[in-house]
Amino acid sequence: MFDPADDIRKNSNLAGFLNHCGADTYEDLLERSNADPDWFWSKIIDLAGIRFSHPFHTLRDFTGGPENIRWATGATLNLTQTCLDARIDLGLGGKTAIDWVAEDGTTRSWTYNDLAEQSARVAGALAARGIGAGDAVGIYMPMIPEIAAAFLGIARLGAIAVPLFSGFSAPAITARLNDSNARAVLTVDASPRRGKPVAMERTLVSAIDDLPLVQTVISLRRFGGTSADPARDLDWHDTIAAADPTFPAAPVDAAGPLMIAYTSGTTGRPKGVVHTHLGVQAKATTDFLLCLDLQRDDRHLWMTDMGWVMGPLTLISVLLAGATLVLAEGAPSTPDDPFRLLRVAAETKVTHMGVAPTLVRQFMVQDPAPLAGYDLSPLRIVGSTGEPWTDDAWLWQLAHICRHRAAPLNISGGTELFGAILTSTVLHRLSPGGFSTQALGVGAKVLRPDGSEADLGEVGELVVAQPPMGLTPTIWQDKARYLETYWSTFPGVWCHGDWVRHDADGTWYILGRSDDTLNIAGKRIGPPEIEAAMTLTGKVIDAAAIAAPDALKGVAVVVVCVAAPGVTPDAALVDFLKDAVGTAVSKPFRPREIHFVEALPKTRTMKTMRRIVRAAFLGEDPGDLSSVQNPETIAPIEALQGKQT
Repeated sequence: MFDPADDIRKNSNLAGFLNHCGADTYEDLLERSNADPDWFWSKIIDLAGIRFSHPFHTLRDFTGGPENIRWATGATLNLTQTCLDARIDLGLGGKTAIDWVAEDGTTRSWTYNDLAEQSARVAGALAARGIGAGDAVGIYMPMIPEIAAAFLGIARLGAIAVPLFSGFSAPAITARLNDSNARAVLTVDASPRRGKPVAMERTLVSAIDDLPLVQTVISLRRFGGTSADPARDLDWHDTIAAADPTFPAAPVDAAGPLMIAYTSGTTGRPKGVVHTHLGVQAKATTDFLLCLDLQRDDRHLWMTDMGWVMGPLTLISVLLAGATLVLAEGAPSTPDDPFRLLRVAAETKVTHMGVAPTLVRQFMVQDPAPLAGYDLSPLRIVGSTGEPWTDDAWLWQLAHICRHRAAPLNISGGTELFGAILTSTVLHRLSPGGFSTQALGVGAKVLRPDGSEADLGEVGELVVAQPPMGLTPTIWQDKARYLETYWSTFPGVWCHGDWVRHDADGTWYILGRSDDTLNIAGKRIGPPEIEAAMTLTGKVIDAAAIAAPDALKGVAVVVVCVAAPGVTPDAALVDFLKDAVGTAVSKPFRPREIHFVEALPKTRTMKTMRRIVRAAFLGEDPGDLSSVQNPETIAPIEALQGKQT
């Protein structure tokens, strides 16, 4: 257990908001946020200072049911009016908005004035090419200051941003640009990886060969790249510098799209999750400014990619807070700099940071000696998301990153919510790997398969019973898929797809994706419990537990894992690990097989992709592979087919 320090509690945004709302406790505010959504979201709009070009006449239109809820009907607004113009009007124009650190240590800084000017120029440059409100514009760039200007410039124009993972291959880019009907793309010629430029514009050009709708590419040529089509492919410096630095924000209907965030599915094409100018600001304010306590004086670092929701979420949250975003290009850990994230955090005096459990487990197997040289004392908050924690990794984080001072706040939600369903706060006691409460205004519940509410301590499906502002209103151009995916399991209730448990002490635990859940001889368990039992032995640093067909049981547990450095996989180790699972979890879940590989398939945010492990092991169609950052890990798993251990 960990209790945040008294000064962190007392000086938190959340404590001040409770006082403003006349609530004695978080639980009091939580209850009212679910019982009276109009009151609560009005308070959030006021707290964020969201600017409207035209006011709304109805805040929450529920006439179409929860799956068709409409917010701020009649209103128009633009994200950049609040995130840029209002911040400058508050006197923050000269404050640093972005501190950038390159892979080689090069740095650049932009003030709020700089960011506003560059964003306006991007809007003006696109407008000059005939791009207007409602047109989709792709962003295929690494994490450099210009990517923030690209996102905000598209928003300022009233166009729709389509952020693409910077590691995507041409087919993945083609699929998303085609689905969104994109008319332009902002990119770079290349991005450095371990000192060498990796082509991006060339990949993009290949991707748009069969997309005649894309008539404009604006490329930041950092490595002297050349244009494939001079009529279409423009130089960033020349084009942006010539554009209007005062381009005004275009008001957009409150229901109008700000961005399409693509998230992969197990089958079919990626889902284009739509988010609005209003929704992202309200949800970011609730989750980051209140629950994660992001404050104006903070320097925030969360190494991610604009192609995943954490990229736009962290940018928008920082701007809403009037804080500073520390943007680090490259990987959080490299062979010659294994603790790079922590080194950068120390050197840039980060106060508010994000980590991933898998990354922490990677840190754990490194020689900890360099950590003594990193001054992490400015850290106040260390957030985490993406996957379940193991107790040993959470405790390692508490000791070596938080230094028993910064509050480790775990959150979980998804691309579809632009934020959290479950969260932790500085006002709660924090348990290893758990969530101290549910997010405000979401009405989180645990349901049984028959739709009845589960008892405390009982495992069930995580649902959202009170759709929050920020919940996606649809999948791009596919409302039927939206309704089938999220609203059909329990009519009138959003089903998120996570298997959870809510304990009597108030702590919530996510046990894995419900479609990953293992059902062995009628007994259900989440893969993380089996994986944790193995990693806790110290013999394994990463593991993926999957269900495989079994002639006797119907389904049996198979684990594909990565041995710890210095550990040699052999029959004795396999038996030891099987016994460890049987002892720590239960004999019925003792793995039938355990296999070793050098690495597991991961997303850029370090989530283990169990569905791909299972498909590769069983020889099935893995579905969309575009979000796998290390596809070379798939073939070794496929090679395990038919092997017994």
